[in-house]
Amino acid sequence: MDTETTPQIPPLYHGTRDASARRILRAGFRRSHSRNYTGTGICLSESLTVAYEYGMYETGGCVLEARLAPTARWTDRFDGTGNGKDAWDEFFERSGMDAVRAFGGNVWVIWTPGALVSLRRLSHCEAIRRLCAEFDEDGPDCGYNAVVQDYASIWWKQAMADPNLTRFPDHHRQLAARLQRMTGCAHSTKA
Repeated sequence: MDTETTPQIPPLYHGTRDASARRILRAGFRRSHSRNYTGTGICLSESLTVAYEYGMYETGGCVLEARLAPTARWTDRFDGTGNGKDAWDEFFERSGMDAVRAFGGNVWVIWTPGALVSLRRLSHCEAIRRLCAEFDEDGPDCGYNAVVQDYASIWWKQAMADPNLTRFPDHHRQLAARLQRMTGCAHSTKA
């Protein structure tokens, strides 16, 4: 997709540990020194549910929200010709792009850290409310990972089919109470 013809980019989310979030908020994002599956670029997501998996507040994590600068050059046409982890870095070096929207927006790979603006940490309450909004948008048949799936099972009144919740009733009670406290209800009105 060409940047000239695309609508405004939604907020992008990055889940991380609390200590890493403090460093990022103080000094901004930095590309990695070592490559992961997307090279050395910074990975964010349009989906809060994806970011929450990596920044679970329940285990000392958090979610950061950033916006891509309107002047950033980005594409969703990744044409990596190299193999594996080097393909992403080689693409960015060759293309001059600041970012790539990959996997339907589940992953945004940012090459130019300065292209991320308006960086802030979401409160736990705000993150839970946005999770539930995504659950409502995705519907009850969508699957997630980690504690996000537990929340979704409770939200859609499917907790009895979730082995993690039936095996750990205290965990179930804590998550349901958190949903009630932070959203005003423990279940979707669509459930």
